[in-house]
Amino acid sequence: MIDPIGFKPGTVSGQSKVNVEKVDAAQAARRPADSRTAPQVESDVRALAAQMAEAPPVDRERVQQIKRAIEQGQFPIVPARIADRLIAASFNWVSQK
Repeated sequence: MIDPIGFKPGTVSGQSKVNVEKVDAAQAARRPADSRTAPQVESDVRALAAQMAEAPPVDRERVQQIKRAIEQGQFPIVPARIADRLIAASFNWVSQK
C-alpha cells in the first residue's frame, strides 16, 4: 500500500526541496541582515514567481504511483475523508472571496 495523499515538500523546476524552518524573534534578531536591497529582493521574487508559474506544481512520479495503486486496488479511498476535505476546501474558498 502507498502513502495516502498529503502535504509533500515541493521543488521549483529541478531545484532542491524548499526547507521551511520556524524562527522565533530572538533567532531573527541574531541573524545578520540581508545585504540585498529591496529592489533586488523584489526582482528575485518576481523571477521565482515567473519560474513557478511556467509549470503546474505536480509531482508526476507521485501521480503515477497513485494511479497504479488505484488500478491495483491498493489505494486507501475513504469517502468520509474525501467529503471532509471537500467541505473544508469550500469553506476556505468562501472565506477568501
